[in-house]
Amino acid sequence: MRWLLILLLGVALGTQADVLRSQLTSEIQNREPVDDLQDEVVGRTGEITRVWFFTHIENRMNQQIVHKWFHQGTLMAEVTFDIGSNSWRTWSSKDLLPKWQGGWQVQVWAGDQILQTKDFQFTVAMNNY
Repeated sequence: MRWLLILLLGVALGTQADVLRSQLTSEIQNREPVDDLQDEVVGRTGEITRVWFFTHIENRMNQQIVHKWFHQGTLMAEVTFDIGSNSWRTWSSKDLLPKWQGGWQVQVWAGDQILQTKDFQFTVAMNNY
């Protein structure tokens, strides 16, 4: 029984260890996120808001990962990446239209295994002129 617990714990920790870092950001510079939007993205009336999801992956060389972007449970975009080394930084972006306010989620997949999720809210603020 004890070996089963150790095996299950090792599998669970191994899955999470594939994603070293992940972050929702307003921009990528020099292969790194410039800020951390946490769980809220604020756009402006009449403007498209671009957000980026940065992922630093380890131990997936010569494999693929996928970023899946969901708006209120509906798949809006799917971006596939080829991982070129055992420590790989990659990112995808999504343009958010003002009419797409509400709950969003980005999922990181490797094959049929989900590695991580990130939930955030998108709201639109009035323009101040």
